[in-house]
Order: sequence, then structure tokens, then C-alpha cells
Amino acid sequence: MNELPLALDLAPGARSFVRALWGLDVRIVSLPLPASSLSPQRPRFLGSRLWLPAALPPEASGRLADYWLAAAAHVAAHLRFGAERFPVRGLKPVQVALVSLLEDARVERLACEQYPGLFRLWAPFHLASATSARSSVALLTRLARSLHEDVHDPDPWVNEARQLFFASGARFRDASFVRELGGHLGNELGQMRMPFNAREYVVGPAYRDDNLGLWQLEPDSTPAGAELELETPASRATQVGRQPSSGRSGCDPGGARGGRAEPSPAPGNLADAPALLYPEWDYVIRAERPGFCALRERAAPMGDAQRLDASLSGYAVTRRRLLRAAALLAAEERVQRRRQASGQRLDLRAAIAAFLTPAASRVSAPRVYRQVRLRRQPPALLVLIDSSESLNCVPPGLSCSALELARRASALLGSTLNAVSREWAIHGFNSNGREDVSYFRFKDFDQTYDRLARARLAGMQAGLSTRLGTALRHAGQALRVRSAERKILLVVTDGEPSDVDVYDPNYLPFDARRATQENRKLGVTSFCIGLDSSAEGRIRCIFGDHHFLLVERLERLPEQLSRLALRLSLERALV
Repeated sequence: MNELPLALDLAPGARSFVRALWGLDVRIVSLPLPASSLSPQRPRFLGSRLWLPAALPPEASGRLADYWLAAAAHVAAHLRFGAERFPVRGLKPVQVALVSLLEDARVERLACEQYPGLFRLWAPFHLASATSARSSVALLTRLARSLHEDVHDPDPWVNEARQLFFASGARFRDASFVRELGGHLGNELGQMRMPFNAREYVVGPAYRDDNLGLWQLEPDSTPAGAELELETPASRATQVGRQPSSGRSGCDPGGARGGRAEPSPAPGNLADAPALLYPEWDYVIRAERPGFCALRERAAPMGDAQRLDASLSGYAVTRRRLLRAAALLAAEERVQRRRQASGQRLDLRAAIAAFLTPAASRVSAPRVYRQVRLRRQPPALLVLIDSSESLNCVPPGLSCSALELARRASALLGSTLNAVSREWAIHGFNSNGREDVSYFRFKDFDQTYDRLARARLAGMQAGLSTRLGTALRHAGQALRVRSAERKILLVVTDGEPSDVDVYDPNYLPFDARRATQENRKLGVTSFCIGLDSSAEGRIRCIFGDHHFLLVERLERLPEQLSRLALRLSLERALV
């Protein structure tokens, strides 16, 4: 763990090395040291910015300085000889990995033609053995070594891939052929019944980047010449692009259950912001992946506050009942603690019981006092809204979407609590893979519920996916710093966490359950309002028995959200 200062000293030398090779000016930043070996780090680049691990990966040997030079030279080869970022366009994960590997080999061969000494710089990191177990990952690492050294491999698939790669002739200088070859080799690997787990795959050898800089997940909307910024080494997560996703829900915006919904544009300001890294729990290996997810807080878009206010006209009777209930939060209440060792008043019943107790059984300091104090302060309440694509569905029999009902529910809750407390907030979230979790603060703690707050609620948008565990951890941190004695997190969701980079349907629910347990240790009690009654099993798994409420009829969401929030706020622990 003492290599971080050394890593910072290596940046100028690696930068000068790249400039000497091809006159490229790159900005090099050291990644933070990993919390464990469960998340192996790889170099990363976007544009002319390069992030390098602060310590040698476990499988690498030698000096950290040589590792940095090898990684910097590899990225420089991409910048010098690489083409535009590849579009995914339906490639399977194993094909994406193969195209990336072939492109790595292609730019390195071109770099070695100009500077043969680079071959000796990279060679020590190619450690794959021809006798290794025959798995898809092992074959990929053997292929990387075979392409680097141009040597025969005893495996027929690896040797065929090597021959096809070097038989490309004039096409070798054109990056388009590696996509064609990678697709072909991926199909052959699939026919060999070689399973490939993209979530556990780590690029090899260790000096090569994680390939995120090679891929464009949708048509790139970044202006020419613009760079994606990462403000600090801790903010190593990057925005790689956006891929269509469908939130899991019980209804389809198009009206057909089970269909794939087209996503809405991502809400909020998508300009880069410093990312906060959160861990994620992998239930398969029963271990936490530290710093695995990147969350960015983004500005909530503004909407028509006047229109939102007008939409509450149909809830006048409900609002009056809720206001009467909310008044109890502001009323002074005398709380007595009986049988205390000291206090302002005598507890008569305890004193009589102590007097009647035989002398042999009496304690030296009987607890015969009572303490009287005013009601405890209102709890800190945070309402977290899952603003994924599922909110865009229009429930059967209704004329408005679940998103509109969520807006009204938030506004009704705001008008109910505004007069009695400022210790409440309404936040929202959605995600587009683990590198891009968006978090929005529509109304924050200590803020007045004014026209601006209502405009942010009116501008709430829905789209993309639901990485619930990361949002729960961030909301838990927002509640942890509040001074209130009780802290309540009330989550509004369909109860089906999903994301574009997760294929195991149990992975994200178990991570969300873990996040709920972690929040409980911080003193945060979590409850859920479930929008999809068919997801009761997952909601119960995540939040626990007696900590959720299923909304059978979505049109009642505004009333039920406010009622549940008030009930949780008014509950008293026994004294």
C-alpha cells in the first residue's frame, strides 16, 4: 500500500515517454489503490486522458515503472494507430472481448514496426501458458500471447485465429477487419460450447487497458474534440455512452405486457460531474466489489410548477385529512420515562413498590424517579423515487402514466409536510450501467418547499434502468449525517432492479438487500412502496417483512405515499 507516492512520481516520466514516441500529449492520473484483489484494476483511457493503477496488479511482476511505461505505450499506440470507437451493434459479450483483443494486437504490431524495442517492453507481461486449462478466458489470454509473439499454439482455435490475423495483408492497417474477424471467432467459440462470463472477465495481459475507450454504445453525441472529464483519481468511473434499456415493470408503455420499452432520454444535466464510488455485493462469490459503481448527482430538470399544483385539485378532501394528521407532528407531547435512577419527579408507583419490597431484596439505589420531557423531534424522512423507464408505463384503465402519479404523490406529500417540518427530502435515481448511476435532488433537507422545488418535481423524467443498491447507499449517506434521532428512507419502486450490464436476475436484488442491511447499521430504517404487486417476493427479500406496502391500484399512489410517510413519522418507540 506504500506504492501510491511512487506512482504519482512516475506520471511525468510516462507522459514524456509517450510524447517522445509519437509527439502525443496525454494527461496521466493515478487510480486509487484497490481495497482488495477482488476487483483487479486495468489502465483506462478516454480521449487523451489516461488512468493507471497505483500498484502492480497481482499477476504482474517487475517494477512499477516498467508497468507504467508498458501501459502508457499501449494506450499511445491506440491513439496513434487506432480508429474511431467501435459501435456495439448487437455483438455478443465474447465478440466484444475478441474484437478488443484483436485491436490491441493490431495497434501494437503497427507500433512495433516503427519502434521494435516496444516488443521487449510488452513481452514480460504475456504470461499465458499453452498448457493452461481450456476455458474461454484462458484461450483469450493465449491468443493475446500468440498474436504478440507470432508463435504456434497447440490449440486449433488459437492457431486458426493467429493465422487469420496475420493473413489479412493490406487490411491489417484498417481497423474494420478486426470487427469481422472478432465476430467470426466469437461464433466459433460459441459453437465449441465455451461459456463466457463478461462480468468476471478481466482484460489480459495486465498492462492493457480495460477496452472501455474502444467502444461506443450508441451514436456518439460528444462534440468533436471534447474530452470526458474525471476530476480526481477517486472519480475513476467514466461515462461510456448509453444503451437502450427497459425497466422491469408490470406494464408496457406501448400497451403490451412483457414487451421491450424504448427508453426516454436520460433526465437531468448530463455534463460530467465528479463521481462517487460505491461498492456492490456479489452474492455468487459472497464478497463485496469495492469501488465498483459510479454515481453522479445531476441537476433535476425544471417543469411547470403551476400545472403540478393544479393537478392536486382532485385531492382536496384527502389533503385536508392528511393535514390534520400532519398537525400531530407539530403538537407538543409530554413523554415520561418511569423507573429512572434520577429525575425531576417521583414515580409514585415505583416508590410504593420499593417501599413494600422486603429489606433483604431492596437494591441500594432504587429506581423511583420519572423524567418528563417534550416530544422528540420529527424524524429525518427521505423519499427516494425510482425514476427508471418503468415509470413511463400507463396503467390499464388510467389516462396518465405512473410518472405523472409519482409527480402528484411527491407534490401532495410536500404540501402535507411543508407546514410542520423541513427534515424531509425527495430524491430520485436511474442508471445506465454500473459506471453511470444518476441521482437527483428534487427537494433536499432544510430547503423550503417553494416554487423552485415544485418545478423540479414537475420536471421529473423517467428513463433507463434501476441500479437500486447504489442509490440506496447514497441515500443512506444523506440520512446518516442528519441530527434527527430517527432516520427513515421510503423507497418508491416497482421492486425489479435491473441494468444493461447485468444478466443475472438475482444479482441486483441481493445487492439492494445488502445495501438495506448496511443502512440499518447506520441507523437508517428502510421502507418500500411497491408499484408492482407481482414483485412482492423481491420487495420482501430486499426490505424485509412489515417494511413494505404494495399499491394494488396505482391511482391511489399519491394518497398512500403521504399516508405511509405520516404513519412512519408519527410512530413512537416504547418509553
